Amino acid sequence: MGYKAVDKEFEELIVIQKSKFITTLVPITSQEDAIEKLNIIKKKYSDATHNCYAYISSENAIEQRFSDDGEPQGTAGVPMLEVLKKRGVYMTLCVVTRYFGGIKLGANGLIGAYSSCVASAIDKAEIVEYKISNSVDVDIDYSIYKKVQEAIEKSDGQVQNVEYNDSVKIQCIIPVENYENAEKEIINITSGQAKIVIKNTKYNKFVEAKK
Repeated sequence: MGYKAVDKEFEELIVIQKSKFITTLVPITSQEDAIEKLNIIKKKYSDATHNCYAYISSENAIEQRFSDDGEPQGTAGVPMLEVLKKRGVYMTLCVVTRYFGGIKLGANGLIGAYSSCVASAIDKAEIVEYKISNSVDVDIDYSIYKKVQEAIEKSDGQVQNVEYNDSVKIQCIIPVENYENAEKEIINITSGQAKIVIKNTKYNKFVEAKK
């Protein structure tokens, strides 16, 4: 369970049949945040022919918005949204700004142009993955730290921080679907001596996802 998102703002310019297409990808936290950032981009490119957009502003993909911004209906916003959905890219605002170059592309040409612009930007941007996971503290003895770390990583978990005091405290995140097996292995490695505390369960950011 999870989704991908752009990690930081990314912009790319592509020229198609003399029209300039500028694709901007921006991370968002909510629909309100998406609207605010959309307005900033529209202001930046206020002289453009079109500022078409699409975004999915909820982690479960329920909130979805798009706009053709003056292009023929169904030729920009929907194709852009479909690329985001196909790639599983949520919590990301995508704006494709077009400066008309004098050559009409037709409906199919527009759909292809807007779709390819979004796909190209996603391919080149820094993408991260968010998974439903448990945030966990594991207190263990120094002597078995490496084995416990390996057990966490074997379960597709990620160590976020390590504190060294009288014992070693590993702060990590482990996908919920792998947590039970990870917990059993840690208990087995430590002969039941590990202190394991689940702090919360939510979407957490993992390493950069493969595109």
